[in-house]
Amino acid sequence: MGLPFLFFKVKDSSMEPAVKERDYLFVSRVYGRLEEGDIVVLEHPRKDVKIVKRVKRISADSVFVIGDNGARSEDSRSFGPVRRSSIVGKVLLVI
Repeated sequence: MGLPFLFFKVKDSSMEPAVKERDYLFVSRVYGRLEEGDIVVLEHPRKDVKIVKRVKRISADSVFVIGDNGARSEDSRSFGPVRRSSIVGKVLLVI
C-alpha cells in the first residue's frame, strides 16, 4: 500500500469551483468510512489515470461519483458506479 498519505496535482476543471485545475490535494489512503459529499481520488474505470470526484451515493460495494462542474466532468453519469476498491483515497486538504 505504501505511505498512508499522498499529494495529487489536479489536471482538469471537472471539480471547479471547489477544486481547481493545478490545485494540490493532500489525500489520505487510510480513510475509514466514506460519506456523501466527500471528495475522493480514484482510478478511472476506463483509462489508466487517476481522477478527482465527489461521492454522490454509496452502496456496499460501489460508489457513484460526480464532478462539481457537470459540463466538464466525465463521471458516473457516463461510466456508471465505480468499485470501492478503485478509490485511492479521501481528500483532506486542497492546497
